[in-house]
Amino acid sequence: MITVEDIRKFTLFKDFPTETLAAIIPRLISNTFPANTTIIYRGDPGHSMFMILSGRAAATSTNDEGVEYTLSTMTEGDIFGEIALLTGQPRTANVKAITDVRVIELSRDIFDELRKRYQELNSAFFRLLAQRLVKKDIIQQVKDVESRDVIASLLSVPRPSEVGQFLGNTKWVKDINRTIAQLANSDANVLILGERGSGRFLAARLIHYHNGHTARPLLHLECDNPPPVQREAREGRLATRDEVHLEIAQESALFGHGPGVVSYASGIRRGYLEIADGGTLILENVEHLAPRIQRLLAHYLMEHRFTRKGETDSLTSRVRIIATTGDDRNRGPEAGLIPEFLTLLSSAVVRLKPLRDRKKDIPFIAESLLGGFNRKFNKNVTGFSNDALNALVDHDWPLNVDELHQVIERAVAITDGKQITDRQIFVNFPAFSTTGKINLLRLPFLDTLVHHRFVPSGLQFLTVPFMIGIILYTLLGPEKNNLANLVVWSVWWPFIIFSIAVSARSWCGYCPLPVIANGINSNRTKFLAIPAFLIRHGIWIGIAGFVVIFMMEHASHMFTEARATSGLLLTILGGAVITTSLFGRRSWCKHICPLGKVVGHFAALSLVELGSNSNVCSSQCTTQDCVKDKNCPMGIHPSAAKATKDCVLCLSCLKNCTHKSVRIDARLPWQEMMARERWEVPGAMFTILIVGSVLAVKLPSLIPLDRYATEYPVFFQGAGTFIRDAALPCLILTLFTALALVASGFPRDNGWREHFVHVGHVYLFLAFAGFLNIYFHEFVYNGHNLLPWLIDMAGLGGVIPAERVTPNLGTLKALIPLITLSGAILSLFMLKSIAAKYSLPKIIYRGHLVILSLTSLIFLFVF
Repeated sequence: MITVEDIRKFTLFKDFPTETLAAIIPRLISNTFPANTTIIYRGDPGHSMFMILSGRAAATSTNDEGVEYTLSTMTEGDIFGEIALLTGQPRTANVKAITDVRVIELSRDIFDELRKRYQELNSAFFRLLAQRLVKKDIIQQVKDVESRDVIASLLSVPRPSEVGQFLGNTKWVKDINRTIAQLANSDANVLILGERGSGRFLAARLIHYHNGHTARPLLHLECDNPPPVQREAREGRLATRDEVHLEIAQESALFGHGPGVVSYASGIRRGYLEIADGGTLILENVEHLAPRIQRLLAHYLMEHRFTRKGETDSLTSRVRIIATTGDDRNRGPEAGLIPEFLTLLSSAVVRLKPLRDRKKDIPFIAESLLGGFNRKFNKNVTGFSNDALNALVDHDWPLNVDELHQVIERAVAITDGKQITDRQIFVNFPAFSTTGKINLLRLPFLDTLVHHRFVPSGLQFLTVPFMIGIILYTLLGPEKNNLANLVVWSVWWPFIIFSIAVSARSWCGYCPLPVIANGINSNRTKFLAIPAFLIRHGIWIGIAGFVVIFMMEHASHMFTEARATSGLLLTILGGAVITTSLFGRRSWCKHICPLGKVVGHFAALSLVELGSNSNVCSSQCTTQDCVKDKNCPMGIHPSAAKATKDCVLCLSCLKNCTHKSVRIDARLPWQEMMARERWEVPGAMFTILIVGSVLAVKLPSLIPLDRYATEYPVFFQGAGTFIRDAALPCLILTLFTALALVASGFPRDNGWREHFVHVGHVYLFLAFAGFLNIYFHEFVYNGHNLLPWLIDMAGLGGVIPAERVTPNLGTLKALIPLITLSGAILSLFMLKSIAAKYSLPKIIYRGHLVILSLTSLIFLFVF
């Protein structure tokens, strides 16, 4: 039973007299939908609208991968379905009941009858649509701009373009803006040629709005994706639309149809040529119009008359057509268009330049976009660093200005300071591809797990006390046979390295260092700007720090000396605390942390990667929820995460992405290396230094220094330990690095840097194998002591015999040479692949082949 109080909940009826509401109520229908049921389906005919009396519902759509995501949620007093009710178009989204939902349903026939009888209902309805026009979370049409313009034209509400002209300061920009102004003062049809993202739609809108009659209707039709004509399948996948269905949809959208003519709608549909009378219709990607539809449009352009599908009476209207199509210079503008239609469209032709052909405009465009994005994200970004501008200008922009807009928007969203640096410019990343990958989030239990609020951050409740306890016990406990020291080198370090293989840099997502550093600096609210030197050269500081730490581990015998271990851990923690106090949260992780640098570097070999469907990000996302408001602690967009070393798999982007675009993919370990387009000198040098460091700490143990000390006592008096632990390792590291550089052509070949950048990375597999084996060796040979020591510490040594709790890890020794062989084989495979991909000179290839082979044999021997 619907009451007057029920119906007054809705803006549409709140100002009506009680008598009028009492007369309307009998015409309304009340329905109840249980939780998790679908109220309307995408593609259904829009024959009624719904008003929610109680409960919650969600409007949902489906992204390119068939994953359903929420557009908006609705509660008591909200209305949905009114746009389809007015335009006659099919539903553009699913609406599902989250809880039990009670709704009032108002059919089109009853609605039209009530509007004619009660003028106040007509006025209230159009006020509601006007509010919808500016509401950001409106249930979208096929494109957001389409729904806005349909409503705007129906209401005669002007919707000017957000950008008043093409941005830039080159002669071409001035000429194109002048051309648009001239065309705006005529009624001629226009054909706009340009690559995707070059501003074709902007040009069309500017031509319409610059004519001084902005109240004239403007409609837009994407010819290759007209409003839906089939119900979305119950399983959540879009029904297949072949050419016949596409042609039907195009005809219905343009010319409309009579009642009962098509299977997906029983009522009359007004076509765009009818709705846009006196205004402009933009046909985007006009080459996708079916030939029959082109002939019908050609007839309309000559006669200004058309007939709805299924009817015989002709209608008249005068609509200016502005069509856009791709600029394929090899085929010409006639590609896909019949000659008669092309002639009628080509009263005026505008050809747009791709952004790569006008790179001088890029800095101007980038600077011009800052104001709008600052307002959107409440930032105060004032400009770009020189390196950032160089990165923008160096990119070829395959998606043109649209891509530039997205790159600048993301940069503003993640920037903390007043200047955007090259670290916030995400370009040159591999195109989205699912080849050879499996989206692990399709496993329901894993999807549920990663969306849990305490995954992975909840692990910090374990890692923080764990690290504090380790530091205290290595500092205050026994110097020798220290249990905490054994845990560090036999369990903790091997665990971190093993975790790289299966979960990339996930350790950094629950690392205790930033938590402790943030806690100590919790009262600080103002921080210094991060120095440009640190931003530019932080990677080298991290590399140097890692090499020093790695060499010191062995020179100071940290595997057995607890005080040395506590000194190392306190030094790293101190660095994190000081850096955080000066420059803010995660500054240590982003720019300096040596452990983070090596873990991030090896993450390229992980069996999993986090990324996103860049097609969904570019076509559907307008909010940047994944990175704005510091949602990503490292300031990385998920579409770039798989190609950067900084992603810590905190999963924040995954939990904040409303479009379900973020993925966690299983992959083969060499996939990123083969797909990589950006190769950096620090990465190549880091890899070579890791291999050299492993050689440096292992080879001296094979040299019989004691015998030489006996033969040459004067020379070795007091210096034997220094030679073995410091001088000789440094010499080996230096010689190996020099050998890799010489093999790359240094200094004789001017292209040595490019060779080194490519070839240096192929050592990564062997570097990982050697690095892992150092700590895995410690686990195999000393890890068995862990449980007996725990028993002794608990005072149970006399109760539980040590041999009963001592695990036999000897069988794991066989894995050490297997790990080395795997790394060697994969590095040799990558060397061959990289040599073929980049056409390396034979002398470079053979030189590194010899180095890799000999190093692999040495690794097999020393381990």
